[in-house]
Amino acid sequence: MSERTFDRETLLDLTVNVIPLGIILFFVALFLVIRPWERNLFVTAVSMGLLVVPFVALALLTYLSGRVIASAEQTDASAVDGDSGLLESGSKGATSDLSEGVTGETADESADDDDETDDLEPAITETDTN
Repeated sequence: MSERTFDRETLLDLTVNVIPLGIILFFVALFLVIRPWERNLFVTAVSMGLLVVPFVALALLTYLSGRVIASAEQTDASAVDGDSGLLESGSKGATSDLSEGVTGETADESADDDDETDDLEPAITETDTN
């Protein structure tokens, strides 16, 4: 059994592009059945071109974005399964902090252990002392 390209969530994400595709198809069918202009081949070609070109472009964009969304969801799912507590940059993330028992209180204590000044305190400059 083959695996589906798009799952239910991806299809819901792509619905915003499927609705305009349906509207464009409606007008293509309407203009093929009812011709509001005279039987001029040039006018008919231009009016159909103005509908068909955006339809093809939007359909291609929808398909490609669906593939990107599906691959990103698969990548995220595999990253969650193999989460080692390190972010891509190599720094510890929030999940490793929680697993190590770091809370707001202990994070403040570790920040106080550093001999650095607090970044939130205003700096005193020469103009302030004069």
